[in-house]
Amino acid sequence: MSGRKYYFKASDGNEYGPITADEVVDWKKQGRMNSESLVRYEDSDEWLSLGNFSELAPAPPPPTQVISIAAQPQHDYDEPHRGGLILGLGIGGLVLSLMCCFTVPIPIALFIALPAWVLGSKDMRKLNAGEMDPTGKGMTQGGLICGIIGTIFALINLLLLVAGILFGLSAASLDNF
Repeated sequence: MSGRKYYFKASDGNEYGPITADEVVDWKKQGRMNSESLVRYEDSDEWLSLGNFSELAPAPPPPTQVISIAAQPQHDYDEPHRGGLILGLGIGGLVLSLMCCFTVPIPIALFIALPAWVLGSKDMRKLNAGEMDPTGKGMTQGGLICGIIGTIFALINLLLLVAGILFGLSAASLDNF
């Protein structure tokens, strides 16, 4: 900084100095001065706010490096996620198994919910191992859970269907006696 010296007037009216430009910068960092603090040159009687002294302004911070999204490292996963497919199968299987449970106990949902369970389990293993794109983890988990619940309800529907058929056959055989 320049070799000039300065005087500083504190808020209590006391004058401090002469001080160097480096000391002014240090005092600003310490909070003893701000841009409104009164300062004058050593050889002047005119008090001005510190903001009027361009040579006492802090050096601008170094420019920050902007990293674009394209410059960020891209991960190469072995496979893309199938979260949407698994979630769709899981929800579809769950809805169908519940509909069939309250209407006709046909276990058609088993053919939709079971693949959601199987695919979801395989994909969750790959996601946890870092082999698959992790952005679909939430959808995969949701589809897996819906697939498990849908499969259970579909199996209950199947058991109800088999029990109904066996009960119907046994009732028919009793009528023949």
